[in-house]
Amino acid sequence: MTGFVAGTLRDKGFEPVLAHYEPYSVSPHLSVPSFHLLRKRVGTESRRGLGDFETHAIGAWLPELEFTHYLATMHWCRVMASCAAHVTVAGNTLAAMPYQQTGRPFLAWVATDWQGDRKDRVACFPWSRKMLDCVVNTPVLRWQERRLLGAGSILALSEYTRRALDGIVGAPVTAGVLPMPVDADFFAARPEVMVRGRIGFSGRLDDPRKNLELLLAALARVRQEGVEVTALLIGGMPNDMLRKRIRALGLEGQIKFRPYLSHPELRDHLQTLDVFALPSHQEGLCIAALEAMACGCPVVSTRCGGPEEFVIDGETGFLVDFDSGDMASALARIVVDRRLRAQLATGARRRVEQQYTRAKAEAVFWNAFSRIFPHLAQG
Repeated sequence: MTGFVAGTLRDKGFEPVLAHYEPYSVSPHLSVPSFHLLRKRVGTESRRGLGDFETHAIGAWLPELEFTHYLATMHWCRVMASCAAHVTVAGNTLAAMPYQQTGRPFLAWVATDWQGDRKDRVACFPWSRKMLDCVVNTPVLRWQERRLLGAGSILALSEYTRRALDGIVGAPVTAGVLPMPVDADFFAARPEVMVRGRIGFSGRLDDPRKNLELLLAALARVRQEGVEVTALLIGGMPNDMLRKRIRALGLEGQIKFRPYLSHPELRDHLQTLDVFALPSHQEGLCIAALEAMACGCPVVSTRCGGPEEFVIDGETGFLVDFDSGDMASALARIVVDRRLRAQLATGARRRVEQQYTRAKAEAVFWNAFSRIFPHLAQG
């Protein structure tokens, strides 16, 4: 998403500058947790990001408190003051806090609501962190989200996201829907490399929202029914708990793992898939599924939000309940029935070509950008 916006701005003659909160877990030297409060200062690092864009990684005071990540500290203010327009691209609206706190107009492209973005992660917190989240973070962040939704121009990643954001305020607050475009020339089908029975997934393996347990259970059931399937899971390497679960389900040797991949590597792997599986609890859109569809791969997805807009039963794939039997049945049906698989592959590719083009996305983005920054759009 950030790459699309930065590239689009550059194509129009602008000079994009990227800034982001750098998680304490990634760069602990940039933030000041409670136990270092009197001994450190918040730091920042300048880099080149997404290829060659000027990028600033910024730390935070008290990173234990999620609402501090985007407070308008001097580092944020310095970067903002150097820019003529301000655009946020993020999982939720909170990344726009520095703009709202300093009274700057902004355009925000948002993947999901705050609660949907973190519900499953919070469930995995230790009890002490859950208490802190319940007493401090949740009340502050809910209040801040409502303020942000009324302060700037908001583009939702999907109709599902739009409904969620409007529902928080109880009134229409989104300026429009901007789905992530897919390069259908780059992500193209290569039938000769497709591996029959290979079920794919792409996403953070350590993200509980991805609900990987459902996919593993479904794979085991498909194999128990005598249908030969294997899996390719992209987005990290398995931890001990995941390896133990794979052994318990009798899937050892049937699953390959790949870390995060470059764009060409991801495309090459997606082209080998027979079916793309999406077992998530919640998704604002799921760009990886759309990229798989562009490669001529049907999708089997749970009814988890954004994917319900492009996974059309019998046309591009199948939607299933949060049940391993339902998912197993849909996966097996596609793998066994090659005529059906070919029909769904054609429909999936067509859907991307018609609904998720760069030209459509750029038109939506520039329309919103022109409304919030008319003086720059005219220039």
